[in-house]
Amino acid sequence: MSASQYEYLGEILVRRGVVPAERMPALFETVRDRGQALTDLVVAQNIADEGRIAQALADECGLGLMAKIDIDAVPATVAMRIPITYAKQHKILPLSEDDVAVYCVLADPLDTVAVDDVRTIFGKPVETAVATSELVLNAINRVWEKLDGGGTLKGDHALEEDNLVDIIDSDDDAPIIAWVNGLFAQAVRERASDIHIEPEERDVVVRYRIDGELYVAKRASKQFMAPIIARVKIMASLNIAEKRLPQDGRITLKIAGKSVDIRVSTIPTSRGFERIVMRILHKTSVLFGLDELGFGPRDLGIMDQLIQKPDGIVLVTGPTGSGKTTTLYACLNKINDPSRNILTAEDPVEYEIGGIHQVHVHSSIGLTFASALRAFLRQDPDVIMVGEIRDRETAEIAIHASLTGHLVLSTIHTNDAAGAVTRLVEMEIEPFLVRSSVIGILAQRLVRMLCTCKIAYQPTDYELTQLGLDPDRLAQKARRLVSPRYQVHGMKYEFVGQTMRDPVFYKPGGCEACNGKGFIGRRGIYELMVIDDAIGPLILKSADAQTIKRVAQNQGMDTLRDDGARKVLLGMTTVEEVLAASQDDVIVDD
Repeated sequence: MSASQYEYLGEILVRRGVVPAERMPALFETVRDRGQALTDLVVAQNIADEGRIAQALADECGLGLMAKIDIDAVPATVAMRIPITYAKQHKILPLSEDDVAVYCVLADPLDTVAVDDVRTIFGKPVETAVATSELVLNAINRVWEKLDGGGTLKGDHALEEDNLVDIIDSDDDAPIIAWVNGLFAQAVRERASDIHIEPEERDVVVRYRIDGELYVAKRASKQFMAPIIARVKIMASLNIAEKRLPQDGRITLKIAGKSVDIRVSTIPTSRGFERIVMRILHKTSVLFGLDELGFGPRDLGIMDQLIQKPDGIVLVTGPTGSGKTTTLYACLNKINDPSRNILTAEDPVEYEIGGIHQVHVHSSIGLTFASALRAFLRQDPDVIMVGEIRDRETAEIAIHASLTGHLVLSTIHTNDAAGAVTRLVEMEIEPFLVRSSVIGILAQRLVRMLCTCKIAYQPTDYELTQLGLDPDRLAQKARRLVSPRYQVHGMKYEFVGQTMRDPVFYKPGGCEACNGKGFIGRRGIYELMVIDDAIGPLILKSADAQTIKRVAQNQGMDTLRDDGARKVLLGMTTVEEVLAASQDDVIVDD
C-alpha cells in the first residue's frame, strides 16, 4: 500500500472514531519504519479490534459487513479460480457468481488492485462485502482444505500426475479457460516446443514453435489479452497483480493422456500487457538412444568410446536450442546401469531418468552448478553431468572431478568444437589442465528433417560448392561422407538411384502428415573433436581455434558443414537448412 493510501486509510479510521487523531502520527512513523500494515498495527497496540476496523471500512465504502461465512455454500469451481497464495495475500475470497457478477468477501475494500484482478479473471463485475482479516483468512484455509482434504488446490502443479485431469476431457465452460486449454491441446497435437502469447496493436497473436520455426497459430481480440494472461499466470502460480517485473513459473497438465510440463516466462512490454513464452516438455516422452540422434558412423563409434571412459570431461557445445541436453541425456541413458552412481545438476531438470539422481539448481538460494558439483564429490559418484559450465569456479571443480577419477559431461556455449578449448582458457583455466582433463568436444546444431513428400531435383554447382562438394571432387568427397547404408532413428536411407558425380537433392513438398510444411522433426548435425596427441600440444601452446580446427580436420574430423552435406546427400534435409545451421568451414584436401 502506498503512502497516500495509508494516509487515506488513517483519515477514515480517525473520522470514524476508531483511532484518536493524536495517535496517528506515531502510527504512520512505525508503518514507514517497519513496513507493517496500519490496521495490523492498530490491533497490535490494542487501539481497536478488527471488528471495529472492518465496520468502519464497510460504512465508509457503503458495503455490508459479514459476521459469518458459510464455507459449505462456496462452490469449488469459483474458489479455485484464484490461487490460494494470492487470496491470502490480498485477503479476498470469491463466494459465488452468476450471469451478472462475481460476489467476494475481503478485509480491505480499499484494495482496488485485488478487485480489478478478480474482475479480469472472471470477466464480469465484482460485488464485495467486508469481513475481518481473521474471518477471511480462516474461510480461505477452510475452503481450500475442503477442496481436496489436504490443502492443495486441484489442478495445482504440485499434485501427483495420477490426480491430474486431462484438459481435453475438461467440461469447464468458462470461455477463457476453454480457450487456454485448447491452446495447450493444439500445441501438443502439432508437436510444438514453445508457445508465444504476444500483445499486438489490435489483437493477441499466439505463435507455436514447431521444428525450430515459429508459426502463427491463433488470434484473439485484444480485449481478451488481460484475462488470457491472468489465466496462464494463475495456472503457473504466478502473482497476477505483478505486471511490471518478469516472472517464471511452471504448469503440469495431462493432455491426451500424456503428462506435460510447461515452463512459463512473462515479461512486461511497452504495449501495456505482458508477453508470455511457454516451453513444453513431455515428461512421458521416450528418451533418444545415442544411435538415434543422427551421428555418422565414425562419430557414433567415438562418442560411444568417450562416454565409457572412467574419467575425463566430455563437452557438448552449441547455442541455446541446439539439442545439447538431449545429447547428454542420450549419453547418460547409454551408460546408466546399477554399477554406476550417476549424479546430475540441471537448470531445470527437463526429464527424469530412472536410476539417475538429478538435482535442480536454484541460484537464488545459493544452489549453483558450482556448489552442486562440490557436493557431488562427497556423494561417491562415478559419472557427473553438470548442465552448463558458465564460469571459472564451475570449470575448475569439473576439472578437479575429472582428474580425481570421475567422468564429467557438460555443455558450454561456443560456435564450434575447437572454440570450446579457447573458451576454457579465457575463463583463466591453465592450458595444461584443459589438456589433462578434456577428452572430447562435440559441437552440434539442429536441422529439420524432410517429410516423405519431399521433391527430388538436380543441385546446381553453386549449391554443391556451398556444401564443400566441389563438382570436380564430388565422387571422392561423397565416398568419405556417405556410407552405403545409414540408419537414423530406425529409418534406413540408401544412397541409390544416383551416381556420386550426379547426386539428387531434395526440397520440401507438403502433405497432410507434415501439415503442409514439408518437414517433420529435427535431427542434429555434429562436429566431434577428440583431444589426442595431435591436438594436445596445440592446447599447451594456447593455439587459436582455427589452427586447432584445421589439425582436427586433418585427423579425420567432419565439420558441421560436412555432416550436414552427408544428410543432404542422403535426402534427409535440405541445402538451406544446413547452410543456415553451419558456418563455412575450411576445406581440407583429402
